[in-house]
Amino acid sequence: MSAPVAENGQKKQPFVTIGVPTFNRHDLLRETLNSVLAQSFTDFEIIVGNDYTSETLTCAILDIADPRIRIVNYPENLREVGNMNALLDMASGCYFTWLFDDDLYEPDFLQTAHDCLLKTGFPHALFSSFRMLKPAEKFLSHNLQFSNIIELSGQEFLYWYSASKPQIASTCGLFDTNALRNIGGVQELCQSAIGIYCEYLFPAKCALLERIIYIDARFYVFRRHAESASEINQDLENHLIAGQELVKRCGDVFRTPALIKDFSANLMKFCNIHIITFAYISSRYEFSLNKFGIGTFCRALSRHWKESLRTKELYVSHGGDNTFSSRLAFIKVNIFCWYLIVRLLAHYFNKSSR
Repeated sequence: MSAPVAENGQKKQPFVTIGVPTFNRHDLLRETLNSVLAQSFTDFEIIVGNDYTSETLTCAILDIADPRIRIVNYPENLREVGNMNALLDMASGCYFTWLFDDDLYEPDFLQTAHDCLLKTGFPHALFSSFRMLKPAEKFLSHNLQFSNIIELSGQEFLYWYSASKPQIASTCGLFDTNALRNIGGVQELCQSAIGIYCEYLFPAKCALLERIIYIDARFYVFRRHAESASEINQDLENHLIAGQELVKRCGDVFRTPALIKDFSANLMKFCNIHIITFAYISSRYEFSLNKFGIGTFCRALSRHWKESLRTKELYVSHGGDNTFSSRLAFIKVNIFCWYLIVRLLAHYFNKSSR
């Protein structure tokens, strides 16, 4: 397919730019790009940002030839968040999205997204749901249907958002490119190659957008595999740093005039997101030590308890209310996390002993 050309002979502005950050994943990246090239909607450009400085990546290496794909090889590693923002800076599309080099699109995603944006007067953001492929599970495309489009203000979106319901593919929605640049793209919360918690701060910042729509269909496909961030990332120190930064920076966002009314409730929500996520990380870290005993559970529970107390103190010091209901909310999330840690560790060690 040739690149779109306007009547004056100049290259036509694409409707959407798809930014693909990558690091040394030829096979997965090839499948990712092919899932975009297989879209029924064709008015897009793809910019691949290569952070693997030991190799000059080309379409020939990937055995893909399409003029809509541009590969940028960085002279130095920008880390994930830097790569993502560099891709946003280079975008020329009316809308922009990120697609990671191990994930996929259902074939009608872009066409459906375009039609929904057109129908609703081109709001600043569109989110969809997602599904997760298990390790070694083969990708089989689905024909997806959805019943309605949910339209939200930024304030309503923040009220409606949670870590589990609705399920949104955070940074992988479609965003008005200029509006996305105005809210600063994504932000790095710690000195990690992986953008720890940037996917949580991002929807908080999206609450600064005026109009957001959501379609309840699983158009985005995440792949779990041996090298995915969810499997290999056991960096406790940077999770602790990122968690504290998440609370602080969310507090700054929620103090804006449009959001200040629900400040405490919103900040509590993101404190809980960190506390629950850290329960998973602490459990996986203990399992990675290959030691099992009562001390395993005690260490994970103690580590989590200390971080929960620290997060509660940060919540109060940054303006969250210190009422009985907020203290009760922290107790409830801790009880849930303790149950989660015990269940996860029992599952991990049960599985490894088979």
